[in-house]
Amino acid sequence: MELYHLKTFITVAEEGHLTRAAQRLNTSQPAVSAHIKNLEEELGLILFTRTPKGMRLTEEGSVLKTRAAEALSMIDNIRDQAGVLKEEVTGTLRIGLHIDPRYLRIDRLLSYLQRAHNRLDFHLLQRWTWQQFEDLTKGRIDAGFVYGEPPHGDITAMLLKRCNIRVVGPVAWADRLSGAGWKEMAAMPWVWTPPNCTFCTIATEAFEKRRLKPVKVTIADQEPVVATLVTSGIGLAIMIEDEAMEYKRAGKAAVWKEVVGTIDLNFVYHRKREKEAVVCAAIESVRAVWEH
Repeated sequence: MELYHLKTFITVAEEGHLTRAAQRLNTSQPAVSAHIKNLEEELGLILFTRTPKGMRLTEEGSVLKTRAAEALSMIDNIRDQAGVLKEEVTGTLRIGLHIDPRYLRIDRLLSYLQRAHNRLDFHLLQRWTWQQFEDLTKGRIDAGFVYGEPPHGDITAMLLKRCNIRVVGPVAWADRLSGAGWKEMAAMPWVWTPPNCTFCTIATEAFEKRRLKPVKVTIADQEPVVATLVTSGIGLAIMIEDEAMEYKRAGKAAVWKEVVGTIDLNFVYHRKREKEAVVCAAIESVRAVWEH
């Protein structure tokens, strides 16, 4: 029995779909199907029921998934312990980023990691906050930067900074914004974000509190896209104060006078992985960068 067979088995069970599992494993769907078939033949059991919607674990598959996860966890622990014994951390550290890396001190973080753990590879992955919580649970990333609190206790949050939230608009709208109240702001066009986005929640609550409904002209699902649409004259949006004021200083955007709210910038990781060498290296490095 090969370890990659077990990894494929667990990934298919978590995704419930061969194509999504193949994408997550960076391999082809036929390869994933072959791994599952080989494992079923070796065990003499049917692990999945194939349905029009995807792959569903059989009763036997559910039992063996738990054992397979324990086996892979044991292998990871052995590797981590070996790294500790060698006094070095190896492998790949996947970190989720939800905003422009400049506001997350990524340059300083990578410099520290390269000095302290030069055998470690780093992958920086752009994700919304809500996507990262799911990715941490499914093991797609090792840690990440997010806004707000985790949705459940399995994810640990390290508070880095409390940020003010401001409204930004096209620089040509500066005069309109300077004298606008909430009613006037609601009547202007807005670049909105998806429902799962923390900024969407903050903006929605702010307008509902005042019994107003903003004019949403588009929804953008990436932070850089939101900024581009604002600076190109499409509409208003909200962002953290540091970012908003930088756009204002650069002459690319106007900033409304009011602070809409506050939000916590957190570094997050899965609680069950907090003793793994790669995750420990990330936690240590983030603390070193953000506490000074």
